[in-house]
Amino acid sequence: MKLLTILMIHCSSHTDLLLYSQMELSVEFGRIVIYTTSFRVVRTTFERCELVRKIFQNHRMKFVEKNIALDSEFGKELEQRCRRVGEPPSLPVVFIDGHYLGGAEKILAMNESGELRDLLTKIERVQQPQTCQTCGGFAFIPCPMCHGSKMSVFRNCFTDSFKALKCTSCNENGLQPCVSCSQ
Repeated sequence: MKLLTILMIHCSSHTDLLLYSQMELSVEFGRIVIYTTSFRVVRTTFERCELVRKIFQNHRMKFVEKNIALDSEFGKELEQRCRRVGEPPSLPVVFIDGHYLGGAEKILAMNESGELRDLLTKIERVQQPQTCQTCGGFAFIPCPMCHGSKMSVFRNCFTDSFKALKCTSCNENGLQPCVSCSQ
């Protein structure tokens, strides 16, 4: 997905933007992407994210959850995608086959009317729901290089003094994507 973000930066014309959108749709064909948060300060937002996640789990659907509380890149990606479809980014947000579907209210209404079940017929299902043994289902693990401290353990070779350098292996929270989940 980072390659697609780089392509978006270099898009200069409307034709380039359409080409980028078509590439994104082809990459996400047959996939459900849910942007959520695990940040519990705003309780209603967290509860709506949990509700949407549970709806897709109850349908036994395979989905990609992008938790913006764990990685700010997901938040930037969500802002770009919502700007393109003309919707404000309000969590949770669901994309199916690369197309904007809606938030919690729309998903709940579609689920109750049966529309969601019809829409999910072409999406891959989970046969045996399992929790990742490495990350516990969070899709991120503490950085093995800095152990989550976000400071590099390598010495600055340019001076005699020891200075703490920012770890380049992890994100702003000291986390890395789980290798077991990304396979």
